[in-house]
Amino acid sequence: MQQVADTSTLPDQTPDSDFTINNAGVRVPPFPPEKPAVWFPQFEGNFVLSYITSDATKFYYASSQLDKQYEVKVEDVITNPRPKNVMTELKHN
Repeated sequence: MQQVADTSTLPDQTPDSDFTINNAGVRVPPFPPEKPAVWFPQFEGNFVLSYITSDATKFYYASSQLDKQYEVKVEDVITNPRPKNVMTELKHN
């Protein structure tokens, strides 16, 4: 016989403005060096779907997808990320 859980003691799970996602699954498409202008909007769209807005989180996901040959081109941005607009720096380098 299957038991049904009593949900009357569970906390209210309605998201509000203080709702935070601590761990979300993001599918990052492989970086195509011949089409970076197409990749960045697809890449950032995954964060919209996952409710991730942190520029730093996006940056670390993006930099983790670069092959060694492309890391060299943006090495300064990766090794010395500025707290603000780091994704913009990565895109324009």
